[in-house]
Amino acid sequence: MITGFDEIDRIISPDRIVEFYSTDREILWLFYHRVIVLSSPIKVVIVGERGGIDPELIRRFREIFNVKGEIYIRRAFKAEDVKPTIEAMNEDMILVDPYHHKKLYGEIVSAIRNAGRVFIFSFMDREKEGSIFGLHSSHSLIRLERRSSKSFSFKIIKSVNTDEVEIPYSIWELFGKSKGEGLLTFLA
Repeated sequence: MITGFDEIDRIISPDRIVEFYSTDREILWLFYHRVIVLSSPIKVVIVGERGGIDPELIRRFREIFNVKGEIYIRRAFKAEDVKPTIEAMNEDMILVDPYHHKKLYGEIVSAIRNAGRVFIFSFMDREKEGSIFGLHSSHSLIRLERRSSKSFSFKIIKSVNTDEVEIPYSIWELFGKSKGEGLLTFLA
């Protein structure tokens, strides 16, 4: 699984459980659609009653990045559905908003820890909400923050490979409009 941002992918490459979070729903939503497409073929678990995947946005990212891999989606409607849904996937997966229901954290984190490689996307401030056990289980914890109407950043909050660092990007880079290696030269 990859994000398509070389700096981030290098930092998280050895990690099995990586969590991305943000209180800015739009940035996180765009980012995980991009990651789903770039990581395809991939299994995706969406927690919640509505929304989660925009088929038109998936189609656009497939065209932008010329990727055609299959995307297998399962939804966990209730908190009680999350653990068995993760266990049924039993492989590498992308997990969208696993702490949505704000309960059964222990069961959910246990299932995540027993899965393959997992990218988690959480719509909350993970330093204040969600599972503390989940925070400790993640090998990398990365916050996405909007810096302006034209830029955002990844803030590496926790990583086994690097110190805390902020890596800025243009919003357009989410859509494949790249400027080069950026701060990667300083991280290598």
